[in-house]
Amino acid sequence: MNKALKSFCLLVTVILFLADLPANAVVVIPAEEQCSADEFYSPFTLDYLTDGLLLGAGTAAAITGLIRTKSDSYDEWHENSYNKDDINGFDRIWYNSYSSALDTIGTITCAVNLAILPIGVFAAESAVGNFSGREWFNIGTMFVESWLFTYGMKNIIKTTVLRTRPYMYTDTVDKNSLDNHDFTFSFPSGHSADAFMGAAFLSYVFSQYYPDSKFKVPVIATSYAFAVGTGLLRVASGNHFLSDVAGGALLGTVIGFGIPFIHHRMALRKYSRNSISVSPNGVSARLYF
Repeated sequence: MNKALKSFCLLVTVILFLADLPANAVVVIPAEEQCSADEFYSPFTLDYLTDGLLLGAGTAAAITGLIRTKSDSYDEWHENSYNKDDINGFDRIWYNSYSSALDTIGTITCAVNLAILPIGVFAAESAVGNFSGREWFNIGTMFVESWLFTYGMKNIIKTTVLRTRPYMYTDTVDKNSLDNHDFTFSFPSGHSADAFMGAAFLSYVFSQYYPDSKFKVPVIATSYAFAVGTGLLRVASGNHFLSDVAGGALLGTVIGFGIPFIHHRMALRKYSRNSISVSPNGVSARLYF
């Protein structure tokens, strides 16, 4: 190709892309096993308006849920007995008396999935230089939004449905729950909501940062193993019916996936612009849709 033709191609390329040229002209997608975020690109982005609304709505939901759980407007327990025949056929298959040990173990597995595992995974990537420091703020903001919505919505639903916990149909109950109305907050399972929120959040976020990583399947499998384990422990400890766990799992999954998905879509809009790169070797163009 002669110089005149090269110059003409360069002129046409500049005209076509100049109107839509981003502030940073080059967007480089890292190679396999590298984080899909660099100086110019991130799979997630924040926005003052959107995140202001999400944080505001999440905070409002969390405060509302907390206030409702502390209300004294619920019926008191007066040593009344509960008939297991009132339990629906599905949940009557498996329900248990209260177990403090299994309750504690379920709380631990929930904490692992909600915080320890996500922090550990990305801290490990940071330690090997495969995760940008600024991405912690993006992840932290999305996680706070997800947790606020999960905490608020589970409590609002609990205090609206007012379902009696399964251990109340047995001879062994959690006596600490009798004075604060907690024995009526069975649906949905809050531990399951938190655990599945953590699993969905970590799985989706990790997959976007490391789409080709050989660790993607182990990370997803581990997080969901802890989530499922938490749900089963909540049933085994007598705190919840299977339907409570299913409801919590659905709630947590929707929020844990939905919040980062919104931020990923914002990133796609932000970076879905035409870009050109000019170098001594010629001109390259990249189109994003």
